[in-house]
Amino acid sequence: MHIHTLIIACLVALTTACSNSNNSDSSDAPAVPLAERYELSSPDSVPEGVAFDPVERMFYATSLQGGGITRIDAAGQESVFHPADNRAQVGGTKVDAQRRLLWACAQQVDGGDSRVWVFDLDTAELTTEFFLGAIAADASCNDLVLDSEGVAYVTDPANPNVYRLDATTGTGAIFATDPRFADITGVDLGLNGIAISPDDNALIVAKFAPATLFRVSLPDAESIAPVTLTGDTLPAPDGLAVLAGDLYTVSDKNVSRVRPNADFSAGEVVNVPQISGLSTATVAESELYVIKSEVVNFVLMLPLDLPFEIFRVDTGAFEQ
Repeated sequence: MHIHTLIIACLVALTTACSNSNNSDSSDAPAVPLAERYELSSPDSVPEGVAFDPVERMFYATSLQGGGITRIDAAGQESVFHPADNRAQVGGTKVDAQRRLLWACAQQVDGGDSRVWVFDLDTAELTTEFFLGAIAADASCNDLVLDSEGVAYVTDPANPNVYRLDATTGTGAIFATDPRFADITGVDLGLNGIAISPDDNALIVAKFAPATLFRVSLPDAESIAPVTLTGDTLPAPDGLAVLAGDLYTVSDKNVSRVRPNADFSAGEVVNVPQISGLSTATVAESELYVIKSEVVNFVLMLPLDLPFEIFRVDTGAFEQ
């Protein structure tokens, strides 16, 4: 081989190696790990609901004051998903990662029908809007959960109902009703958080006052019964989340783990105190994250203890 040809061959090989090395470094670069804590910038949004999109690795925080929805990426960068317009209090929210949808409860502040909004996650377009008043008089929405088919089950804090909403058909109906679900306080503190049991055979529905968990059988609500609880006394439950077969309930100052029996007819409660102001939780990359929303102080018209934040709960603390 001539020396000139040899030099060119070496240069090509070196360039190719460098190019491959750079491409490898780029494609193999580790994703930004989720932080332990995300402080939210808003001083007044009261972010009652939180959800996580595992595809884009984004948290979504709703707003009781303003009605906006904020998106927070893994690095903590915030962006507007749905702008605040002061027409609704947006509460419970869930991500349907498979169908690329975000569901959210929207209580109208003008006295109009409460609604459930369904957004396209990728475009932020409102694709479906359920008017709950068309299902039941004075219906409202606190929280919701999605099954494997993308059907939503919605709790009503003012009425003894759980609603079933299907975004594919745009239809909704009362799925379950029971006098034990009824609000006895007169201030809409009936049904609150909702989850699906680990075996997918039941809804687990939280009643705020008195603190109760109900098991509602799927797919037909044929059986409705309180979950028998042992261990610690369950604080008034707000949001619910299921992680690694356990149910976690969130109250103002506590997160509680409910370790269920096989069919979730019973469970043992362990409480771990937290900072005050919590409302609900979401599972993100096999970790439990809760949101500090200051909803109790907001309802009582007391000063808000800032900042609002989303933070990881040490689930190992429940084993001590």
